Amino acid sequence: MNQRLDLTKVSPEGYKAMLGVHSYVQNSGLGLGLLELVKMRVSQINGCAFCIAMHVPLARNNGISDDQLHLLAAWREAPIYSQKERAALAWAEALTRLTEGDVSDEVYAEMRKNFSEKETADLSFAVAEINAWNRLMMCTRTPPQLGSVSA
Repeated sequence: MNQRLDLTKVSPEGYKAMLGVHSYVQNSGLGLGLLELVKMRVSQINGCAFCIAMHVPLARNNGISDDQLHLLAAWREAPIYSQKERAALAWAEALTRLTEGDVSDEVYAEMRKNFSEKETADLSFAVAEINAWNRLMMCTRTPPQLGSVSA
């Protein structure tokens, strides 16, 4: 599959704006390992090979184990995730799968048991960011860069 267009060249200001959101999310105070789990799970749901390839090494570099990476698609059945990670993953899935309906009060309540209001907002920005990157990389057919670690 050939890349359709290079966003960095065609729309450098748009790309720069996306990097601004990325910078905010990365510096929000949420743990980088947690953010990588969320980004990986959203990218799995959306089927974005570019983002999955990018975030596997980043997740490892931020303390996510191989077991956590291998079991991420089945996180509900895997006992290796903390309550906080589970709440974040459920939130990320709910925000990504909005075509299935509203985000439930139960998912929100679990988030608020584990995260402050500000952390919930910041995690929402993180989910929105990775969903946007997934869509941008997929519509441009940007191929995965295997063996690289870039953010």
